[in-house]
Amino acid sequence: MILVMGHIKLATGEGAKIADTLIAHMAACAAEDGCEFYNLALDLVDPDLIRISERWASPEAIAAHGQAEHQKAFGRALRAYTIEQVSVKAYDGSFWRTLMGD
Repeated sequence: MILVMGHIKLATGEGAKIADTLIAHMAACAAEDGCEFYNLALDLVDPDLIRISERWASPEAIAAHGQAEHQKAFGRALRAYTIEQVSVKAYDGSFWRTLMGD
């Protein structure tokens, strides 16, 4: 299992402009083989901060994701915004335990 955590910090006021792009990209990524979870969310405290969380079945699945046309298109779409900071890291992981709920 590969876990991806990160963020993209946009310039002030740009978070409100990108929501539709994030929604469309999440849907495309969720349909990929090996994608177990894919979420991009605007932070409630800082609405210009995109939080990234993903779970992939394997290194091969995330490698294919990086080459997917919709992923490349998302990168191109980000060029329309001022990115002040970006950090995205992948971790190898395994299930440890349930903390709440099911």
